[in-house]
Amino acid sequence: MAGIDEVAPSRVAMPSADLKTLLSRAAIVILSALLLFSLLLRLMNYEMRKDEQLYVPPIRLLDNYRLYEDFFYNHPPGSAWLFHWIGATIGSDHLLFSGRLSVFLAWMLFLAAIGAITYSLTRSGLISWCVAALTVTNDLFLTQTGMAATNNFLPLPFAFIGLGLFVLAVREEYPKIFLIAIAGLCLSLAAVFKISAVAFIPPVAIAALLLPRTCRFRDRLLHVVAPLAAGGLVGGMPVLIPLLAAPQRFLAHVAQYHTGPHLQYWRTANAPGEEQAVSLMAKLLLAQDIWFSAAGAVVITLLLALLLTAFQAPADYGKSRLSRVLNGPLLVVAGALVCSAAMSLLPTPSFPQYFAPPLICLPLGLALLFGSLAPETRTRLQPVFVGATMVVLVIEAPRLAQHIGTAVRPDRWTVTRVHEAGVAISQRIAAAGAQGKVATLSPIYPLEGHLEVYPELATGPFAYRTAEFTSQDLATWYRMTSPDRIAAMFDADPPGALLLGFDEVLERPMLDYARRNGYLPSTDLGFKDRYGSPVLYLRPPPQ
Repeated sequence: MAGIDEVAPSRVAMPSADLKTLLSRAAIVILSALLLFSLLLRLMNYEMRKDEQLYVPPIRLLDNYRLYEDFFYNHPPGSAWLFHWIGATIGSDHLLFSGRLSVFLAWMLFLAAIGAITYSLTRSGLISWCVAALTVTNDLFLTQTGMAATNNFLPLPFAFIGLGLFVLAVREEYPKIFLIAIAGLCLSLAAVFKISAVAFIPPVAIAALLLPRTCRFRDRLLHVVAPLAAGGLVGGMPVLIPLLAAPQRFLAHVAQYHTGPHLQYWRTANAPGEEQAVSLMAKLLLAQDIWFSAAGAVVITLLLALLLTAFQAPADYGKSRLSRVLNGPLLVVAGALVCSAAMSLLPTPSFPQYFAPPLICLPLGLALLFGSLAPETRTRLQPVFVGATMVVLVIEAPRLAQHIGTAVRPDRWTVTRVHEAGVAISQRIAAAGAQGKVATLSPIYPLEGHLEVYPELATGPFAYRTAEFTSQDLATWYRMTSPDRIAAMFDADPPGALLLGFDEVLERPMLDYARRNGYLPSTDLGFKDRYGSPVLYLRPPPQ
């Protein structure tokens, strides 16, 4: 009987422990599904931004026009071709939806990469989930940077994968050549989407010459530097091809525009509603607001706590605490953090989305430090991680759950309303019998309605508004017009309609043309956006 009494408690406890584990895993699965669904709804309901007038139109324009040559585009080609490919793959004529879906897929890739790489470094599924959840709840990622169909978020998953795989590949005695090649591929792909992502390449390139420390220099050249360079060359092909085919045209769009007309425009203009920072002090203040938001402050606090804990652990035989904690992989991540932070401060003006790249270093830093701790120390710190994550989730819950009510009403989503607005414009123009292109600085609307736009205005106001600051030599490489020349362009090819009402200053020459030529205003279009209430001016019927 005594033997039975001794065994009975363990038989009762085991199912209870299993049930507790099962319930905790089920809770994580349910919470993860809710987070992803909330993220999708937020993406589809986020109000359209002016930058999307540049990034979304190529989804349709690339069917018939050539990038850079036939229309203005002031960034590397990655986002244009990705959005176009996603739109063609799903067969949707909802342009903004295709662009936002592309960003959501980038989110999925980012979170999957965080989970996989963090788990490889920590061997803890719970910690990996916490790190991914802290990334989802970052304030910057839940605003224009991660919600609009632009190129701001797209490079981040690839930069993270490249940096993470490189760290995994060189932390052992023998480098993993395949992982290093994929790391080089992903780091180059990040720069294909946004040129500022090159900030992650120098620290990795330098580390390739130094890690693993146990290898001879000749072996590093063969097994680390060579595959990294080969992968980088393949990943960089989407940039290298247009650069080699027409170097002057490519550089005029991607480099010279930003250092010339764009810079001059922002030095003289004061655009309302824009969060630009021009001076160094303004940039630092903007960076402080972004990097030390609720989620950012929690992650930084966790990093410092892990760093202090690691330093307090007993030193390994033959190694000092400093050399054990500040190892090669952690220094690579620290170098990437410094380089990307410095790059964030370089452009003038700076916008909030420019400060996103350093944030991808934080998950890797957390994983490396946590993985370096002794098992019993990890067990003690795990509740701290979970508690901090829950606090951040509670703080960000209102923002994440903001659009849950639209889950069963996709007709109310921003992406749907924008498409229906384009269709309504098309129907209004057809009913009026107005023939010709649609002139507007908001080309997404007519393109959603399968209407033709002027190539000079096909990617929004960006080349148009900087025309007075664009030298004649540089302007020869752009398909553009200007406020002074737009009336002559309309005289040569009269618009069937003008869609105005989004920017009173920039649209004034277009409005003057419409009034001067008797275009008939139509104001009851049934939609508006954050930039204004549109008015459609229809060409009068011939007398």
